[in-house]
Amino acid sequence: MEGFLSELLKENITILEILESESNKDFKKHKQNIVDLKVKNSKDEVVIIEVQYDRDYSFFHRILWGTSRVVTEHLHEGDDYLRVPKVISVNLIYFDLGEGEDYIYHGSTSFRGIHKNDVLQLRENEKKDVAEDSIEHIFPEYYLIKINRFDDLAKDTLDEWIYFLKNEEIKPEFTAQGLQEAGRILAYTKLKKEDQIDYNNYIDNRRRRDSELRTKFSEGLEKGKLETAKSMKKEGISAELIQKCTSLSLDQINDL
Repeated sequence: MEGFLSELLKENITILEILESESNKDFKKHKQNIVDLKVKNSKDEVVIIEVQYDRDYSFFHRILWGTSRVVTEHLHEGDDYLRVPKVISVNLIYFDLGEGEDYIYHGSTSFRGIHKNDVLQLRENEKKDVAEDSIEHIFPEYYLIKINRFDDLAKDTLDEWIYFLKNEEIKPEFTAQGLQEAGRILAYTKLKKEDQIDYNNYIDNRRRRDSELRTKFSEGLEKGKLETAKSMKKEGISAELIQKCTSLSLDQINDL
């Protein structure tokens, strides 16, 4: 998911945690189709991203409800309005929605003059209170990704992700961030239950062997340092120099 969001938003995204939605606890259907992520972007800003996928005749109303829900749940009573979280709603759509020729749509809020057609901007003294320089970045943003409208021609790394989401396949030439890991997870989910158990056992055994090898290597390295220190001590080399050469403590050297 980090790779997909990074490609979509054109900046490195790190998922900090998956948030528990209070309003979803009583709605099993919603909980299965919505996930709220607290993420950090490349500017070290914390953003809440809501990812949802569903077939719903009232979809546009649903995504408006979703972003409103996130704002109210993460602004605590008594908090300053400046603490209203930035919310980005990412919607993966596998059904016909609206009319339009594109397959990726971005929506944001701006204020345009009725008479002058100018876009209202923040004044300099107002910019210090917000992370971004424009008013629209304060408000929720929406991404509608119409998976079913994608023509299967991957023209960039974001398209590679959309191809994967549509076809559950990764072409050898694909290089999108995080896509190979997503492919491994998909392959795992397609395994039979007994094969998943065998795979998990294999991974556990491999990790155990790797841990044992690291322990033996560390023990061997320590033993080698002690042997080196012994030889240096026999040659009359000072404990301080032995310490610099072996990284052993003075107590360890004096005990030899």
